Amino acid sequence: MDKFTILKPGQRLKNLRKELGLTQEDLAGKNMSKNYISMFENGKRPISIINATYLADTLNKRAREMGIELNLTASYFVKNEKDLARDNCLDWLSRIKNENKNNKIENYRELYKIIYLSNKYELKDILAIALEKKGKLLYKDGLYSCAITHFSKSLLYYSKIKDKKKMKDVYIHMGKAYFMDLNYDMAIVYYNLAGLFGKDDNLLFYKALSYYKLGQFQIAKSIINNIMFKDERVLGLIQKMEK
Repeated sequence: MDKFTILKPGQRLKNLRKELGLTQEDLAGKNMSKNYISMFENGKRPISIINATYLADTLNKRAREMGIELNLTASYFVKNEKDLARDNCLDWLSRIKNENKNNKIENYRELYKIIYLSNKYELKDILAIALEKKGKLLYKDGLYSCAITHFSKSLLYYSKIKDKKKMKDVYIHMGKAYFMDLNYDMAIVYYNLAGLFGKDDNLLFYKALSYYKLGQFQIAKSIINNIMFKDERVLGLIQKMEK
């Protein structure tokens, strides 16, 4: 079945039943008639957890007899399309390993699926995460303009779900992308926007570095004075400005 096609619960049963060579009569049990199954498959009635569990167990047993491991649960026949789309997206997200360069192409593929499906079913929180992750991958590949585009889109969805922490993170990502693209003025703009959600030493360092790149050493020094913990990066920047 196409990964992008999320079937209705009854259609899921109908497809699996046929793939396993079962008729509606074969599935009918103590608490479920052929007519009940027919109505469920055609979307004319819902299914109870008890009956969904029975169906999952019966289909799992049939599949094992055919040498197939389905591992179905009752939720597969109870959840609506949006819930199942969320499950699929979360599963794909769990496979993404940003730190492993060997997985780069696969990561892009997984993110494409997640972005498509989460957009289709209006899963704003997942869409925000996927767009941010793709932005990070593009940033690592040196595609800063593309990264900024994806960060901007993720920011839109984070703002819709009012996730202020992630909004701050994305503003910083955008600032860093603009910095790497040598647009230091825009980097400062986004660092300032991130600062609206709270300042920290990392953010102050990024701002100071941007002002240093613009040759505005006095502003950079005044920002550095507000950094509580001056690590090697900060000390190195101070030394550069003192030369």
